[in-house]
Amino acid sequence: MTESVAANPAELAAQRALDGVFRCIRERKSFRLEAGAGAGKTYSLVKALQLIIEEQGAQLVRRHQKVACITYTNVATDEVTKRTDGHPAVHASTIHSFCWELCKSFQSVLRSEVMNIPQLVEKINEVGGIEARRIAYELGHRRVTDTEILLHHDDVLKVMVALMERPKFRRILAAKFPVLFIDEYQDTEAVFAESLIRNFVETMDGPLVGLFGDSWQKIYRTGAGLINHDNLQLIGKEANFRSVSAVVDVLNRIRPDLPQEVSDPTAVGSARVYHSNDFIGQRQTGG
Repeated sequence: MTESVAANPAELAAQRALDGVFRCIRERKSFRLEAGAGAGKTYSLVKALQLIIEEQGAQLVRRHQKVACITYTNVATDEVTKRTDGHPAVHASTIHSFCWELCKSFQSVLRSEVMNIPQLVEKINEVGGIEARRIAYELGHRRVTDTEILLHHDDVLKVMVALMERPKFRRILAAKFPVLFIDEYQDTEAVFAESLIRNFVETMDGPLVGLFGDSWQKIYRTGAGLINHDNLQLIGKEANFRSVSAVVDVLNRIRPDLPQEVSDPTAVGSARVYHSNDFIGQRQTGG
C-alpha cells in the first residue's frame, strides 16, 4: 500500500484556478485567467482544451464545429496542437491566420474595406483602381498585382474588426467556433479585443470567450493590456512553480492583488532589489 503525497501549496492554488476554469466552461460563462510568471498558464490552457475534448469533442466534430485557440507565434500554435494530439475539435492558429480564414470569403466587403486603408489606397490608385482584383493575404506585405491586392498583417485585423460589426459574420463565427480561447490575451490588438468584448462578452451572444494571460507581461505597444468586464469571470491563478519563497514574498508585495503560493516552502533562496534612487547624474526620459 502506497502513501498518498499531499499536494504542495502551489498545486492546491493551481487546482482552485483550474476548477474555476472548468466551472466556467461547463456553465458557458466567459472568463479571464490571470496567471503571473511561473504560474503555469499554458498548462491551464491545455487542460481546458482537454476538458472540452473529453466532454464535448465528439459532439463538436459531428456538428463540424471547433474550439478556436488563438496564439501569437507559430511555436505556440504547434505546442497547443501537439499537447492536444491534433484533435479535430481544436483549431489552434495565430491571430492573423484565424482572422483571415474567416474573412477571406467576404470578398465584396473586403473590396470596400481596403479603401479605408490609406497605404493600400495609394497603391490601388496607382494601378487605376481595384477592378477585378481579388483581396488576398500571404506574407503580410502590402502589394498590388495584376490579379490581387495583398494585405499587411495589420490590415487583416482591421478588416476583421469591420466584419465583426456585421450580424451575419458574427453568426458564422459563432456557428463555426462556439468556444474561443486567446493565449497571451494582453497582447491582443486593442481594437480587436474591444470588438470581441462589445459583440460577444457584453451581449452574452456568441462564443464562450476564455482569456489566458498576464496583463503585467504585455509586450506589444498596440496590445489591449488588462481586459475587464462584468461578464468576464476573473480567475486568479495564485501559484508560482518557478521561484522560492524569498522571491515570491517580494512579488506578492509588488502585486498584492494576485498573491502566489510556492511549490516548496522550505526551499532556500534570496531576493535582491537594485535601485537608482541615489543617482545624481542626468536621467533619461521617456519609455
